[in-house]
Amino acid sequence: MSFSRYLSLSAFGALTAVAVAFGAPTAEAQVKLGMITPLTGASSVVGLDMQRGAELALQRINFGYAVPQTLGDPPRTIGPGLLGGDVELIVEDDESRPAAAMDAVRKLVNTDQVPVVIGEYSSGRTLPTGQFTNENGVIQISTGANSPTLRDIGPYFVSAIGLATAQGPVLVDLAQKVIGAKTIATLFPNNPYGVGVEIATCEAAAAMGAECVAKVRYEEQKTDYRPELRQLTAPDPDAVIFFAYGADATLIFRQAYELGLNAGEKWIGTEVSNWEADVADAPQTAEGVRGIEHAVGGDFYDSEYASAYEVKYGEPPLSAFGAFAYDATILTALAIDAAGSAEPDAIRPAILEASKTYRALTGDMSMDEDGMRTSQEYGYFIYEDGKLQPFTP
Repeated sequence: MSFSRYLSLSAFGALTAVAVAFGAPTAEAQVKLGMITPLTGASSVVGLDMQRGAELALQRINFGYAVPQTLGDPPRTIGPGLLGGDVELIVEDDESRPAAAMDAVRKLVNTDQVPVVIGEYSSGRTLPTGQFTNENGVIQISTGANSPTLRDIGPYFVSAIGLATAQGPVLVDLAQKVIGAKTIATLFPNNPYGVGVEIATCEAAAAMGAECVAKVRYEEQKTDYRPELRQLTAPDPDAVIFFAYGADATLIFRQAYELGLNAGEKWIGTEVSNWEADVADAPQTAEGVRGIEHAVGGDFYDSEYASAYEVKYGEPPLSAFGAFAYDATILTALAIDAAGSAEPDAIRPAILEASKTYRALTGDMSMDEDGMRTSQEYGYFIYEDGKLQPFTP
């Protein structure tokens, strides 16, 4: 059972959910929202999943939707549409490249004049785009990027996903439980996210009686990662803690396999669902790899999201990150509805307030005064027989 299949549900639930999810447009668009997401390049699978999640959310809002609330409160009905008309989502492909991401966000802000930009996935692209939107008084809501440095962007930047600071202790704990690791090597992309998780991991290792004996930072979208792999394994670490974007992960796993490295014995990954689909053509290269993923799933996730997704797109959710894009979009709609305005200065405080009571697919979305999500839960997965499957360490 794959990570995505683990999160799907029955045909009956799918038909029930799709009846709520889809309907005819109600009126001419009155609100335009922007989205930057990697539809091509190394992160294209996750980028497509996030686009689908956001589109599903807006289809529901444009039809009229009873949004689930926490704390025993009844659903809050918003729509059809917002402010008297449909919501339009303008999606721009950032090609998994920082330069393209900046071109995309400039178009959304300067030409399309959107009040909110949803995305991006990579912290290395979200940091500069977030700085740009903040400087222009436009809200950006992160749906995948979670480098700790994002907290410092400014008041117009908020995050629907927990910052990566929490991942380090969870990764080290997993390495100690399943491997008994005392020495650890890290392999992370040389970008704000990768550096942030590397630091959090090695700080956690030191506090938990382990040691980082190698820290390898790789450049994205290379054609050869064998030098980095040799550097990684030179000190013969007990465990390798890593992250790689989908297409990069495919090459890293393949070259590690060709070098005789058994990733399934030592490798512990974070955000593992982002490469599941990419390595499907050579599943033996990742067999046995364990790791963590942002916790989504369960009956509420299935009935509220996975079923309608599968009916519309013909396959289960591709990663965990479509759910974060869905939550960010619903949260934005709740805020616009509550504020009665599509002005960023009115939306921002309304987002923080709505985050306290919206029953999100991805767990408690409560945000602090900086607009950062205050908690994040993780689930454990192992790649076996060509699929990510949940396991208990």
